[in-house]
Amino acid sequence: MPATTGMKGAGYYDQHSTAQLSSIEALQDWIDDAVASLPLPDAAQPVTVLDLGSSHGRNATRVMGTVAAGLRGRTGQPVQTIYSDLASNDFNQLFANLEEARRDGLFAASVYPAAVGGSFYGPLLPPRTVRLATCFNAIHWLDRLPPAPLLDGVGYRRPHPPRQGLAVSPEVTAAFTRQAEQDLVQFLRCRARELVPGGKLLLAGPGDTDQARVTDGYYDVLNDACLDLVATGRLTRKQYERLTMPCYFRTVQELLAPLQREDSGLHGAFAVDRAEALEIPIPFVVAFRRSGDVAAYAGAYTGFLRAVSEPVVRAALEQPEGDVGTVECLYERIRDRLLAEPERYTWRYILVAALLTRR
Repeated sequence: MPATTGMKGAGYYDQHSTAQLSSIEALQDWIDDAVASLPLPDAAQPVTVLDLGSSHGRNATRVMGTVAAGLRGRTGQPVQTIYSDLASNDFNQLFANLEEARRDGLFAASVYPAAVGGSFYGPLLPPRTVRLATCFNAIHWLDRLPPAPLLDGVGYRRPHPPRQGLAVSPEVTAAFTRQAEQDLVQFLRCRARELVPGGKLLLAGPGDTDQARVTDGYYDVLNDACLDLVATGRLTRKQYERLTMPCYFRTVQELLAPLQREDSGLHGAFAVDRAEALEIPIPFVVAFRRSGDVAAYAGAYTGFLRAVSEPVVRAALEQPEGDVGTVECLYERIRDRLLAEPERYTWRYILVAALLTRR
């Protein structure tokens, strides 16, 4: 069973994922380069494009729209765009976003969308059918949590660069690193089967560098708010210790490592066209720096964090959808902390990306 059910539904993630959209926009030239060099099928066949971890589709339709427009500059063949996410994803919202995008004229002529439910750590489409696969802001979600409980934090953070108050045991580091390695190998093996020779895989998501951790800031405010609720008795210590974000944020080197290992089954499977770490401007941070509006900043920051974390929080607290109680208190406390100390929890959006070609 996957470690998460997906993002907060009913349009909430769509409204609070402008940071993720900024990361997609920052890689527009990567998308253009991939589309320009895709091998095309026979004239009677469609060009199949797969988006992995599409969530509710607001951002994914933007990606597919630019891909379809680029392909229209090369061919008049039908384009088959396939959106994928966990079976528990809010696909009703995804299809609503697809219809809205169609009405708004986002897609070129002869673009045919479809969706598939399932984990991208398993096969999703038949072998050698995909020309381009994209995965934005999703590969950091682990298939499952490793058996190494985090008793003093809401998520794993690598121990380097060192920071006062951050202590990570070697055992926890080894467990999370091993799980992330296994997941990435499985992901890449599946994509290697689905892509045609010469097909492209564009992977991009939040990650780390030797100088910065992407989670410094937003893991801190989530953790501090949880401890506030433990102190008041609203949250039990056991519930707090059960709350662990099932994420691992890779460096560029870690993203490429399976391709260089002889024992991964992927050595020689892909050529690396491009790989790097970029820092992405976060819209609500940029707006705060410009306006100084702390209330707007705290609201947008809380919305971003809630959109990605609430399903995990609910599962840890064993609170069903609609039971607002403790969950509502937690996000109110996060907002209060951001209002009181906006600079304390600022964070840097490090995007780790790679464009690969199937050999």
